[in-house]
Amino acid sequence: MRYDLDFKMQVIAYYGEGHSSHATAAIFNVDRNFIIKWVKQYQSGGIDAIKPKTSKAKYSSEFKLNVLTTMLKEDLSQSEVALTFNISSPALISHWHKAYRLEGMSGLTPKPKGSTAMSKPFITDKPDDEKSLAELKRENEYLRAEVAYLKKLDALLKQKKKQALKKQGSSKD
Repeated sequence: MRYDLDFKMQVIAYYGEGHSSHATAAIFNVDRNFIIKWVKQYQSGGIDAIKPKTSKAKYSSEFKLNVLTTMLKEDLSQSEVALTFNISSPALISHWHKAYRLEGMSGLTPKPKGSTAMSKPFITDKPDDEKSLAELKRENEYLRAEVAYLKKLDALLKQKKKQALKKQGSSKD
């Protein structure tokens, strides 16, 4: 659940009046770990640190490396580093650390999301005698894949038709 800035400020103010995190959690019906996190964020970064994020933050690979370097050099926990650099989730730092250990710097570079756009078929409008050997090979590969696809589609349609005929035949009894 997302909490707005006013609610977080009320919780922090109540806690700041000397109430325990357990008492504050009971009054506001919030997990006490959230309260502790919000208070620490507020103490380290002010109001900006507890504002709900309007969009997903994007971090550069240099920033990620700086975060990891600081964590390791100063022997800080992920939560402490997240507070220091105003990162909303310490788990994100864990993900970066694992990626860096496995792939090095390339593990910290953002990967494109989603599937790639379908490439255009390799068939060109040129006459066959004007095509290069590579173009002919790509076209041949494309046509073989197309034939294999159509054969599978045909087999599936025949199978469905056969099943439909079996169902019709069995219901006549």
